[in-house]
Amino acid sequence: MADENTQTQPQEAVPAAQTKVSLDQLVNLCIEQEASDIHFGEGSRVALRKEGKIVFIENIAPLLKADAEAMIFSIVQTDDEKQRLERVRELDLSYTHSSGVNFRVNVFYQRNMLSASMRMISKHIPTMDELGIPSEMKKLLTLREGLILVAGSAGSGKSTSIQAMLENVNANSVEHIVTIENPIEHVFEDNQSFFTQREVGKDTLTVTNALSSALREDPNIIMVSEINDLETLEHVFTIVETGHLVIASMSTKNARQTLDRMLSMYPQDQREQAQDRIADNMICVLAQDLVDRVDQAGRVAIYELLLFDPSVQSIVKRGNLNQLHTAVQSGAGEGMISMDTYAYQMAEQGIISQEDASRFSASE
Repeated sequence: MADENTQTQPQEAVPAAQTKVSLDQLVNLCIEQEASDIHFGEGSRVALRKEGKIVFIENIAPLLKADAEAMIFSIVQTDDEKQRLERVRELDLSYTHSSGVNFRVNVFYQRNMLSASMRMISKHIPTMDELGIPSEMKKLLTLREGLILVAGSAGSGKSTSIQAMLENVNANSVEHIVTIENPIEHVFEDNQSFFTQREVGKDTLTVTNALSSALREDPNIIMVSEINDLETLEHVFTIVETGHLVIASMSTKNARQTLDRMLSMYPQDQREQAQDRIADNMICVLAQDLVDRVDQAGRVAIYELLLFDPSVQSIVKRGNLNQLHTAVQSGAGEGMISMDTYAYQMAEQGIISQEDASRFSASE
């Protein structure tokens, strides 16, 4: 589940004094080093990901079968989880360390050996302003019907952006927010709004089951952690068409690719109808990517915002997606912004390098 940008060369190793490591020690090291991910498994070296780069832990040999399984089965504890892992050969779940820090975990087999990747979930959810999310999004969150899609490649911060949006709603309006997650990453505390959080595999069998049930749970807003198949997409559109706001994510790198992916889910003979349905039900696509900062340590998000105004709806209905980039540039007055423009602005402010900004120049 390592969903940061892949780095082909490991960086300097994190010092470690012992030759064996427990899960507790590994998690504590991850927290101390402010790493985002932990990777370990039978026959593999133990590694962390810091600021987007893989670092191996020194003096830790590749894990033996017994050591790897002991660590993994301290996370996968219930008989049901163990049976699902054995049957499906992979498992998504959440894990809370004794320190109170939450992790999103993916357990899987590789070469018939158990392995795991753990993503640390920050307790602090940054605000939309702190993340730099385009301000137009706050207005869109007051709408009560339509689909807001947050797009980005794996590890681009989509979950954090969605959490920030939900916290913005929670702080400013009285709503019932139903989340359907795989797994639950952040437990929301009720403020102005209240939450019903459902985890796939624990609280519901499938995303589509939860979506069907959600309509009977008197929601105002429904959040779906990811849309990755036609069945889920069609359920989402049905919910939107019954008068609800849905916020979801897709693992696509920009707005153009997101719409291409959505259309590709439909059989060829249904594409024209799909174009109409997408155009009529979408509010926006907010796409993002992470870039190393040059003004301080860490990374910063680069955003693209495509709003479904009449011109964009017309483009999508005609299937002329190659015109989207021009439409975004023309819609700057409405709040639209392209990744290349956003990146250029960040470079002008000295936050990212001109070199990094230039790689967005072909973004559509």
